[in-house]
Amino acid sequence: MATKRKYGYYIKGNRLAIIESGSGSGLCSLSGYSNQTTCEAAGGTWTENGISAENGQYKSPIVSVTEGLEIQYAYTPTYRINDIEDKSTAITGYDESSGLLKFTGSGLSTDAAITHIVIKGSEKWNGLHKINTLNSNYWIVETKYNGAAVTESGIVAYTDVNVLEDETFELDISRYQANAVVYYLKAKIAEDMGDFKKTQYFMREFKRQMEKGASALKRGPYIMQGFKEMT
Repeated sequence: MATKRKYGYYIKGNRLAIIESGSGSGLCSLSGYSNQTTCEAAGGTWTENGISAENGQYKSPIVSVTEGLEIQYAYTPTYRINDIEDKSTAITGYDESSGLLKFTGSGLSTDAAITHIVIKGSEKWNGLHKINTLNSNYWIVETKYNGAAVTESGIVAYTDVNVLEDETFELDISRYQANAVVYYLKAKIAEDMGDFKKTQYFMREFKRQMEKGASALKRGPYIMQGFKEMT
């Protein structure tokens, strides 16, 4: 029988951490065992789950999620990868260069069109980096680093990247969010002109559009009720 568990999350830097609400007396690393004696007898590992001290408190999950875990979130984009096929897997580690981060490797591109890269697969440097120097044996980026040389495998660097710099960048926002931005700007303009009646009106519309955007993320049917006089 499946066990219902409760999860949450928090954001730290550019990482999303999954946490689990404590419940039950403990968990077995093998499925189908609900107590320590039978679990360990079958060769599994029993982990106390702290029903008395941690029940209802969130902590790191201690069992695998094998049936799927869905997360919905919103974010403000600062870059867009145009083509995931434009990438380099030739980075073999990183080092320091005059206080800046230097990705090392061989056969790296020196194309002047590369102004930014997005790193994936690194234990420490995932995310967007601005290029300082391009060389076939290293890439120096504007990211600060002061440390020893480190060898790391599995790094992927995406090179065809658009970065948010001015109004030409296309923001990945919904129509409700776009309308909310317009109303907010109108409210600030009215406030600067001393027209507080218009300021209050536009701020109400701003909040209404934000609420519509949040409601659009809800699942399930929307129930509407009419008046008895309606035909």
